[in-house]
Amino acid sequence: MLQRIEEIQGIGLLHSANGKSHTFQKATLIYADNGRGKSTLAAVLRSLSTGDVSLLTHRKTVDGTLEAKAILQFDSGHKVTFTGSTWSERRPEVLVFDADFVERNVYSGGEVNTGHRKNLLEFALGEPAVAARATVDKATVDAKTATERVRSLTEQLSGHHTDLTLAQFEKLPNVADADVQLAALQKRIIAASNIAAIVAKVAPAAIPVPTFDVVNLFAGLKISLVDVHAEAEQVVKQHAQKLGGAAAESWLSQGKQFGDGETCPYCGQDTKNNDLIRAYQTHFNAAYTALKSKVASLSNTVAVGTSASVVDVFAQSIATAKAQAAAWSEHVQMPLISFKDETARLSFAELREFVLDLVHRKQTSPAEPMGTDSDLEKALALWQKAVAPMQAANGTINAASVLITAFKGTLATNKVEQLLREVVQLQASKNRHTPVVVDLFIELATARTDATNAEATKKTEREKLDALMTSTLQQYEKSINALLKNFGAAFSIKNMGANFKGAAPRTEYGLSLRGKDVVLEGGPPSFSTTMSEGDKRTLAFAFFIASTLADTKLTSRTVVIDDPMCSLDINRKHHTKSVLKNLHSKAGQLIVLAHDPYFIRDLRDALYKGDPATPVAIFQLALAADNYTDFAALDVDKVCESDYFQHHRLLNEFSAGENTDARAVAKAIRPMLEGYLHRRFPGLVPKSLMFGHVVVHIRNVQSGNPLSHAQNLLTTLNDINEYAGQFHHDTNPGGAETVAVIASELKIYVDKSLALVHKGAP
Repeated sequence: MLQRIEEIQGIGLLHSANGKSHTFQKATLIYADNGRGKSTLAAVLRSLSTGDVSLLTHRKTVDGTLEAKAILQFDSGHKVTFTGSTWSERRPEVLVFDADFVERNVYSGGEVNTGHRKNLLEFALGEPAVAARATVDKATVDAKTATERVRSLTEQLSGHHTDLTLAQFEKLPNVADADVQLAALQKRIIAASNIAAIVAKVAPAAIPVPTFDVVNLFAGLKISLVDVHAEAEQVVKQHAQKLGGAAAESWLSQGKQFGDGETCPYCGQDTKNNDLIRAYQTHFNAAYTALKSKVASLSNTVAVGTSASVVDVFAQSIATAKAQAAAWSEHVQMPLISFKDETARLSFAELREFVLDLVHRKQTSPAEPMGTDSDLEKALALWQKAVAPMQAANGTINAASVLITAFKGTLATNKVEQLLREVVQLQASKNRHTPVVVDLFIELATARTDATNAEATKKTEREKLDALMTSTLQQYEKSINALLKNFGAAFSIKNMGANFKGAAPRTEYGLSLRGKDVVLEGGPPSFSTTMSEGDKRTLAFAFFIASTLADTKLTSRTVVIDDPMCSLDINRKHHTKSVLKNLHSKAGQLIVLAHDPYFIRDLRDALYKGDPATPVAIFQLALAADNYTDFAALDVDKVCESDYFQHHRLLNEFSAGENTDARAVAKAIRPMLEGYLHRRFPGLVPKSLMFGHVVVHIRNVQSGNPLSHAQNLLTTLNDINEYAGQFHHDTNPGGAETVAVIASELKIYVDKSLALVHKGAP
């Protein structure tokens, strides 16, 4: 049992918290405002239990100067410490329900994922399933090891049977005279190799016939330029010849670039109406320049497409085809392959001369279309005449190729392939029965047996674990649903079980809400969309409580509950107290952290009601210097008392000589009497009235009104109000804080007020 937390430093708001003076009991209730360190304290205890130091290292005090440290004292003064990055030991008997439990095991961000279900299964099964899980894990490792051994041996054998599957290789018989048979096969392969050499000969193939786009050439010849007039062209040419020929035209073109269209760039005279200048502008415009460039390229197109080298290249290819055909002449009667290259050359020259004449004429007058339809027909006929000898030669080559293909089909080409397959088979048989391979197959047989046995053991142990998980989870489901019913939840869980679909086993369960199935993931409806925060927290709490109550070692456990009533309504808070009372009776120790002092008070009272002698410790996490947190004493009754009881207590303490804050007592007289009147006459005294107005209201009620029974108090009430009112700003706005409080005088009015309340009379 945890006896005390001596010290926590450098962790969250617990920067330098000292708890040596606060002894833990079997029931220890710790109060703290929200944001004052409850979750941090729960994280310290969870880290102590699990050994997960990241829970603390991630909570290092943001602006702190101290290293993370914790000292906890257990039974017999035994101390467990956390220094820097490690615990001196783990204390797995500490079970913690907190936000971290919820996020790890149930849900986070409103969603339930595979990790939650895996962690929940581990938590729910508890220690009874640890041995079974360990056995399954060992069997799984053994099966994996055996399978890996089989895989390793299979890989070692892979280099010995490259052309066969392992199963085929393993079944190969031992051939005693394998070497003799291999030698005989080699002789047969050599004898059959001549056939392979014939088949390997290259057959002649048709030669690509050159192309020349006559139609496209004539399209270029026919291009004209509408805005380039022949007259302008003639004027410019005559003037250029007068100046000195072709060089003059270039000179005129460059000079035109510096003119503005209105004055001469050479002498500055007016050129607006000059016919020669307009001719320059037309002759040297951009479109005309582009046209001349395109026309100039036609010569090159003709020269390349009708060059004698085209015939030379084809003739060289014909020579190669003849040689290839000659290699087959001993097997096939080859047709004579010939090419009339001279005829082709003459035709190419005739075509070239004809079209070049048209091209030169076009270049002389670029703006004029050249070439008639009859010219085009003549050019096409000349081209066909030029390539006709080539097409005739290709016809002969194709005929030779058909003959060669037919001859190949008559050869028994698969004979050598069959012999080679026999060689491969014999060589594989020889390899199969070498000592190294034989030993590998012996090891493989053993490994296969081990793998089969390991898988069988794994299956058997998993079935045992499945049975244990099924029975445990079925009981777990019943316990959870009983808790949910008592909590007044409108939902329940169903079909709780486990599976091994992933890398590790996990829980599977469904939810039923108002008779409808709710899935954990997906939907709608789904867990995230149909469950309120209170429902989700209730489900998580039920998971924890059901598993904890089923723990066979609960009597030695320290159970820590952080904010059990978070997001719960009044009914669920009430049942939570009953659950914690039951848990306290069975656990070795119960520690509850809460932000609601009334819950702590009521839980203490419930524990005392069950056993007035039960030891209960109550203290708090309180504000300390620099807005840090420290352990502090807590009078929970005083914290929970109402304003009326607080004021009544102040007056009683002062009357008994215990309270020295005279001004606070003086200010408490009127609200104490207001509280008394509201409780004596519930609903009859308007809550909006100040004390003086309450007195007036009592004075003015008619006979028969229950408040009339207080009219005998009016004199005393007015007297007390006249005195006490001077300490309140509503009746003494200017000097409420400056009026001196005389203790002897105050004592008189305190006693008058208490007497009025106690007696109900002046």
